[in-house]
Amino acid sequence: VVLVKGNNNKEARCGAIDQPVDRAMYDRTIGCQVRTVRELKKDEVAFSVPLSAMITPDVISVSDAGQAVLQCMEGPINGDENGSKFWGSFDAMSRLEKVQMGKTVSSRGPQLLVKILQERKKVETALAKAEQMMNENDDDDLTNKLAAAKSLSYRAPYLAFLIHQRFANMENPPVGTSDLSGEMDVVETFAPYARTLPCSVCAPICWRRNELALLAGCIPGMPALQKVAAQTMQLAAELMALVDAGLLWRFPATFSPGMITWDRWVWAAAVFESRALPSSSLPSWVVSKGVSNSDVWESCGVMVPFLDMVNHENDADTQIEWNSSNSDEEEDPSTWRLKAITQEKTKKHLQIYRNYGSFDNESFMMKYGIAKMSNTADKVKIAWALVDGVGGVDPPKDYEPVSDSCDVPSSQLVFESTDADSLKAWWTEQRLAMLGKATHKNEDTLDALKKGKKITFWALNNGKIDQVLFPVAVVAALPPEKILEWHRKSGSAAPVSGRPLDGLTLDRANQITVRMYLSFFYAKKLERLLQSLNSCMKDHFNNVQLWAKASSGGLNYVAPGDGDSMAVDGESSGVVMGWQTFFDTYAYNSSMEVEDRYYAIAPDCCALTLYDGHVRSLQNTLNALANDSVFLDNVKQQLEELGCTLDNTPAVVEIKSVSQSKGGQGSSKADNESKSKKKDDKGNGNKNNRRRDKKDGRPPAIKLHIGNLSYKTLPNQLFDFFTKLYGKNSVLECHIPTERDTGNSRGFGFVTMPEQFAHAALESGRSHEMDGRILKVAKSNSAGSARGRGGGG
Repeated sequence: VVLVKGNNNKEARCGAIDQPVDRAMYDRTIGCQVRTVRELKKDEVAFSVPLSAMITPDVISVSDAGQAVLQCMEGPINGDENGSKFWGSFDAMSRLEKVQMGKTVSSRGPQLLVKILQERKKVETALAKAEQMMNENDDDDLTNKLAAAKSLSYRAPYLAFLIHQRFANMENPPVGTSDLSGEMDVVETFAPYARTLPCSVCAPICWRRNELALLAGCIPGMPALQKVAAQTMQLAAELMALVDAGLLWRFPATFSPGMITWDRWVWAAAVFESRALPSSSLPSWVVSKGVSNSDVWESCGVMVPFLDMVNHENDADTQIEWNSSNSDEEEDPSTWRLKAITQEKTKKHLQIYRNYGSFDNESFMMKYGIAKMSNTADKVKIAWALVDGVGGVDPPKDYEPVSDSCDVPSSQLVFESTDADSLKAWWTEQRLAMLGKATHKNEDTLDALKKGKKITFWALNNGKIDQVLFPVAVVAALPPEKILEWHRKSGSAAPVSGRPLDGLTLDRANQITVRMYLSFFYAKKLERLLQSLNSCMKDHFNNVQLWAKASSGGLNYVAPGDGDSMAVDGESSGVVMGWQTFFDTYAYNSSMEVEDRYYAIAPDCCALTLYDGHVRSLQNTLNALANDSVFLDNVKQQLEELGCTLDNTPAVVEIKSVSQSKGGQGSSKADNESKSKKKDDKGNGNKNNRRRDKKDGRPPAIKLHIGNLSYKTLPNQLFDFFTKLYGKNSVLECHIPTERDTGNSRGFGFVTMPEQFAHAALESGRSHEMDGRILKVAKSNSAGSARGRGGGG
């Protein structure tokens, strides 16, 4: 084994080990896929792994590397109820990183980025200084300071173990040479397995500065960047504590000079995080056979060779399941095995998958260095305060409804306002009391809101409205007389039914007002998020300018008269493009297709996919607020749980503004503007309405992903190809993404077609051959937009 001190490749990420030629050899010779060599029948064993071949907490506790780390700690501390004293000196990773996270809360993105880089530099400096001391002094002259108990996580011995097994100066270094290791049924060495581990993991803790800047420059990237900073700070603190304790020179038989570097420490952390299986995902007997306490098993999990090469797929649980095979009854440890059993017939040469779990893309990215496009588990945190829901005020100057207003004038709707008088007039004691009941009398929440603080909710990718936000929106949008009416009926007594707003009747006007307020609220959140992304993206993608409004299609915006080619090729000239076009152009640059799903596998693509999940969560919720029928279907259960009754009498009930409810006689400014606007719309034909009517008349569409395109194929040729096959009006949009630097085609494109034509293309079984290639036609992960014929990128 050739020792490499640090990462000599300036272009490599933090945590990349070996030389570039070694990494290239790994990429060519070791594929991260597990495929069948023959057909497997249902209920057949796909593969099995003995317990003795797994890296468990018990293995770490008896290993030479683990014992060396333990001797660098003060203690050991007793307290393991199962009798093992090893883990008593360590603490859970989650608790220690939570402490580090508290140090990052008040920091902004650029500050966090600087902190991460400083921590990396500080550790490398400490290692260089320690190495210099080792060269200048005898081992007996070197001093050490033991690490404080509970200052190192359970992870630290694992990382030392992986480094020892991968980089020791022998082909097969033993797990342990002490009597402790002889008491367990464990393989002699894990070196062959350690050498199959990837030489780099594209997790955020390994990203370069410019890659981390994609998180630092955008508000939605801050939570992930805070986690990266906390992880880096804890990893750095642990390694420096071990250096101070003499790990580099006290155990030469285990750790030879130069073996432990910062890059290898980060590599081990990334490998451990991405490869370890949570103990909860394995049969209970795996943990019950061990001697380490359950807290350690739960925190660390288990590394299972071979199984960790199996890729993720949502429907993988239909392919394999674990079978403990009477392991609870077996007395011979050599017979304890995990067996993967097929649940359906699997053909020869097919890839076998396992389900990592239902995670949002922030979790996928932090743990595995990947992100799933069109991830239904995605969500984004949003905040709400009393100022976000105030009635009787003028709408914002740039207000444009993105949902069907049913001709309700804007003067009767609810918007946002920081005006103290308007806020006090709207949020009366009666309304606040009703809000308290709607939120189940959470006094802490009410006190926080009264002090001007915000409460947080989730916007979900499935379009569902947060269960706490919805009653808040109902109370915020009700007219004053409805608040008083409900209080007269309910009094101060708790509802007998247990439903907080029992007895509240929402007429048609109330329903529209609630829906329009939610639409306004989500639209504002989407626009602010797009504005933040626009500021960040222009610094990384040739001054690209994003459409940052929820109107005109929102994420699916297309500049009037501009095809996709202008939006992409003309990005440096300031042409505005919608998020969907931008995402299609850049996010597929480094992606992987798995069973008709796409996964981002590079930092920039992961960051874009993370943000796509955020904006799409808001957009999908807006889509669910488009009209009354969709809205009521979406919130029917929530209304029932609140105790609300719907009165759908066609008659329109007037909703008074705050000034009218207090006895004002004149119309508000918003009323006059609304009447004037209606008159203009009726007499002159408002252009926005005409555009909206035209858009509403478009047929439902499906976006198709066209793979295996010739690099010479042009967008107009692809357009003509499909129109010749399926008819003149069969193609609504055609787009071929291009390379940012060269403008060359990326070898795939998108064609949006009305549903009937799209289904024909997908289900006809027809061979689509163009320019000497058989095209791969599949339904795209991203939503289609029914717009006119456009050029490609």
